[in-house]
Amino acid sequence: MAKKSAGKVVQMLSPENYIRKKARALPLLECLVNDDWKEQGVAHIVVARSHTNGNITMCMYLIDLFCLGVKNTQYLFNITKTEYQEKKESIDSLVFEQISYELAHNIVFAGLEYAEEYGFKPHKDFTSITQYMLEEDTDEIELIEVECGKDGKPFYVNGPYEDQTKIKQILAQLERTAEPGNYDFEIVDDNEFADDNPEGSELERLTFAQKRDLFFQLYNNKENLNEDQIDQFEYLTDYCIENMIDPELVNKYTQEYLDDFDFELTEEVSSELLGIPEELIQPETGKLFMDIYASASDSQRAEKLLEKFKNETPKNPAACFLEAIILREKNQESYTEKVNEYSARYPEYPLFKIFAADCIVSNAESLVSLDDFTMHQVFAGRTTVHTIEAFNYLTIALIDLLKEGDIDRLEGFYNAFSNLELPDSDLQLLDNMVFFIQTEFVSQILKP
Repeated sequence: MAKKSAGKVVQMLSPENYIRKKARALPLLECLVNDDWKEQGVAHIVVARSHTNGNITMCMYLIDLFCLGVKNTQYLFNITKTEYQEKKESIDSLVFEQISYELAHNIVFAGLEYAEEYGFKPHKDFTSITQYMLEEDTDEIELIEVECGKDGKPFYVNGPYEDQTKIKQILAQLERTAEPGNYDFEIVDDNEFADDNPEGSELERLTFAQKRDLFFQLYNNKENLNEDQIDQFEYLTDYCIENMIDPELVNKYTQEYLDDFDFELTEEVSSELLGIPEELIQPETGKLFMDIYASASDSQRAEKLLEKFKNETPKNPAACFLEAIILREKNQESYTEKVNEYSARYPEYPLFKIFAADCIVSNAESLVSLDDFTMHQVFAGRTTVHTIEAFNYLTIALIDLLKEGDIDRLEGFYNAFSNLELPDSDLQLLDNMVFFIQTEFVSQILKP
């Protein structure tokens, strides 16, 4: 388990979490769109907001108004005005014009809603990050009519990064959702993309077979990759995942997990976290608990502090939890035995519910039913959960998802927990776990 530093620490938000939590409060700088968006049916939207330091955060949205909706989205966080200007000028194939925020908002959400009619979901980074650069889509935003489709029906034109497998998937979906004869399409030859994009990435132009082979080259050497190879590995993993998932299932699981994760997170040490009466908790009690938790890898120091904690607050489940943490760090065989003993002694203590599940999923042959291991079941009757509790819960659930092998459920889980207000250090560890699990899924599915 990850360790937290003792005491109250001011956490710096990652760019992603800053956008999720604070971007809407930033003053709007400008909104842009390519001047031929109506004719082309493709809108390149830029929404830029200003920070108090004079820097700019911008989000870009590629909207296919004819069919697929939010095809892509990117963001640049806290960049200088010069960098912002250079970014706009680097997209030299487009001529931008300024538009109102209301029009930008309506273009994005019109494309999104039109695509959803035919079962196409927005790019995953829109769901988890860049939608929060936009205002909530409520009646307070002026409604502006934006035409979608072409000649009254979906019109699909393949993009440069859609291989034959992806094209077939999209056309099959249109056949199901729009029904035969109620959509049009045009398949553009790869050579045309090459002419239009002479500076395009060679990696993105590889065939699926070439991408698969490169993925396994990197996967088999993943402990020794340089920075460029890591970027390639991440791109190939994302590419494969996007071609493996069922967007409808991912969206379903995302909403289910968002509902389950509906708790307020806190870093304040409470009686619920320690499992002892409120009147026994002094400021030094909470600090001592956090000190032991943060020191668990230094078993000699942690065990000394633990004796003090037990003397000050006798017969409490938190002390047993800390003992289990120390045993786990020491890789002692008695860890499982102690967890089982303390779980039986304190069956309603959430951290032992979590650790009991840990012992199950640590068994090579065992799984935990995620339907019986929801946050609402683990923290029944609670409205507030400590970040330590949330992180330990999410860690065990992710390990179980790896063993379960359900990529759609994993992506929904990832989308949901990315919105939790966890410390950035915890989110980074969880992100790393998700990426590891994704690479394992891809390797199993693509294995020759």
